[in-house]
Amino acid sequence: MKTNTSCLLTLGLAACALLSSPAIAQVVPAPAADKSTGRAAWLDEAKYGMFIHWGVYSTLANGEWVMNRTKIPVAEYEEMAAKFNPTKFDADAWVAVAKNAGMKYITITSKHHDGFAMFDSEVSDYNVVDYTPFKRDVIQELKEACDKAGIKFGLYYSQTQDWNFPGGAGSKWDEAQKGDFQNYIDKKGLPQLKEILTKYQPSHIWFDTPHAMTPELGHQFEGVVRDINPDTIINSRLMYHGNQVEGLKPEQLEGLKEMGVDFLSYRDRTIPPHSPWEYWETCMTLNGAWGYNEKDNNWKSPKAVVMQLVEVVSKGGAFLLNVGPTAEGVIPAPAIENLEAAGEWLKVNGEAIYGAQPTIFEGQGDFVSISAAEQEALEKEARATGAGKAKKGHKQKDYAWLATGREGKLYLHLFQWPDKPMVLHGFDKDKVTGAYFLADPEKNPVKFTQEGGTLTIDLPTEALDAVDTVLCVTLD
Repeated sequence: MKTNTSCLLTLGLAACALLSSPAIAQVVPAPAADKSTGRAAWLDEAKYGMFIHWGVYSTLANGEWVMNRTKIPVAEYEEMAAKFNPTKFDADAWVAVAKNAGMKYITITSKHHDGFAMFDSEVSDYNVVDYTPFKRDVIQELKEACDKAGIKFGLYYSQTQDWNFPGGAGSKWDEAQKGDFQNYIDKKGLPQLKEILTKYQPSHIWFDTPHAMTPELGHQFEGVVRDINPDTIINSRLMYHGNQVEGLKPEQLEGLKEMGVDFLSYRDRTIPPHSPWEYWETCMTLNGAWGYNEKDNNWKSPKAVVMQLVEVVSKGGAFLLNVGPTAEGVIPAPAIENLEAAGEWLKVNGEAIYGAQPTIFEGQGDFVSISAAEQEALEKEARATGAGKAKKGHKQKDYAWLATGREGKLYLHLFQWPDKPMVLHGFDKDKVTGAYFLADPEKNPVKFTQEGGTLTIDLPTEALDAVDTVLCVTLD
């Protein structure tokens, strides 16, 4: 699929504006509120993080929901857990991958739905230190490595869904899973949350699949976080599944704010058209799986990674990109290669991402065409892993261009190179003072003319970067 680049030549404000107001706005509108004062201000600056799904399920190399999908009995899964021995795990090496990729924070599964803790837990001996021959606290080692590297460190915790502990929420296929839900909350859910907050002091807690959650229970979980570390930020999956977030009513959003939720977590692999909150995040897989799947080699290219990152930032969000290490503790080589390639792009163009904000321009692109069978496979996998059904209109786009900005600067991300001058409308309240490519070390000026609200840019014949050539337009 190839976008006709000649359509870039005449881009009217009506086709590109993100703002619904009829009033003419600056191309990089001032934020409606001061985003630097919130607890989640660091997330808005960071923009890009690494998600890590890793646990006993990696042994079966078939994703993180394998216990549920194949209905493995609790005792059988425990036998597998007792042999978990990831001898090649190296926390410093993992964090180096994230840092080289340009990622500013890490979120790792401290306990997924299988109930197994990847930390040294005194609440339950069903953990990586007490239950396995490995005998090492994975979370502690990663915490120390992140601190050394200057990377924010956060923990995913499945607060209600637990397929091991009697009474944990979620589907049940084994008598051993039956029990009292409140007993699970009192004996494991809340006590383990207290443990990870106290022992590892995470910058954020990433809750998930809030089965059986009530406002009263939500306040209990939030209260534990605030009592131990008031600055730790928490996501909306404390109370709502990711696929519910886009449909929340104003009073529900207000209820989340009153509860102390800091940022919205959208549906897995979904980039929303816009968000009603200052702080939001979406998570994406680097291939098609969260937990390691040996049969999934459908890796996103560096260009696809950068394009999705730019799209998220252009809409005001943060991008959490997942890797699924093997049972030995190794991040797959193709994942590392593609992340590092995207990281090389960020070394040159980072100012167009970190702390950048939306503009009036939506960019331009065509929907990626996939077969009905491929679409059904995606939806089936999403339903099986709790993501739920996608909203209509949520389809991946192959962009010709996108835009991000900050005060005094507009960044045009050119993924497909125009063969004629680029014409943009909407500069009625801005005076363009210059233009140059971020990839040009000399920052040589690019020719342009401005007539009223119309900007015409004379581009060279070839792109400077095959991934994404960024043109910085300075404004006054």
